[in-house]
Amino acid sequence: MSADPSSASVASNPGGEFPRAFYSIIRAIDRFTDVTGKLIALSMLFLVVTISYEVVMRYGFGAPTVWVYESSFMVNGAAFMLGSGYALLKGAHVRTDIYWENYSERKKGIVDLISYLLFFYPAMITFMLISYDDALHSYDTGERSQESVWRAIMWPFRATVPLAALLLMIQGVSEVLKCWYQVQFGREFEHKEKIEI
Repeated sequence: MSADPSSASVASNPGGEFPRAFYSIIRAIDRFTDVTGKLIALSMLFLVVTISYEVVMRYGFGAPTVWVYESSFMVNGAAFMLGSGYALLKGAHVRTDIYWENYSERKKGIVDLISYLLFFYPAMITFMLISYDDALHSYDTGERSQESVWRAIMWPFRATVPLAALLLMIQGVSEVLKCWYQVQFGREFEHKEKIEI
C-alpha cells in the first residue's frame, strides 16, 4: 500500500508532516527508474533476435557470424548493470533477512538510512569515478576487444558501468527519502514484495 500526503497524519508523528515535495521527488524518481528499467529490458529482444540469427546461420547455412558472441555478452552485461537501479526500485537486491524480519518498521528504516548514507553512496561515488576514468581511457585510446576477430569498440560497453552507478544513485535518493518516511512514521512508504530474480 503506497503512502500519500493525506495518509501521513501529524497526530501519529510528533515530528510533523512529511514534506509534500518529498512525495513528488519520490514519485518522479520512481517513474524515471521504472521507465528506464523497462527500456533497458528491451535489450533482451536484441539478444533473442541476434542469437536466433546466429543459430540459423551457423547450423542452417554453415556460415557463423563473427559479431554475435561479443555483441551478446556486451548487451547482456550492459543490461545487467543498467538494470540495477530498476532492481533497487523493485526490492530485488540481496538482503540478509536473518535478523531483518524481527525489526520494527522504524528500526528497518534507521538501518537502511544509515546503510545508504555510510555505505551505498560512498561506494557508488567511488565506483562511478573509477569506472568513468576507465571508460574515458578506453575512448581516448580507441580500445578494442580482443575476444574475437570482430574487435568491437569497447568504450560504449565500459561507459555502462558509471552510468549504472549514476542510475543506482538516482534511485537511491528515492530510497533514502522512503527510509526517512519510515523512520518518521514507523511504517513503510510502500510495501515491496520480495522478488526472486
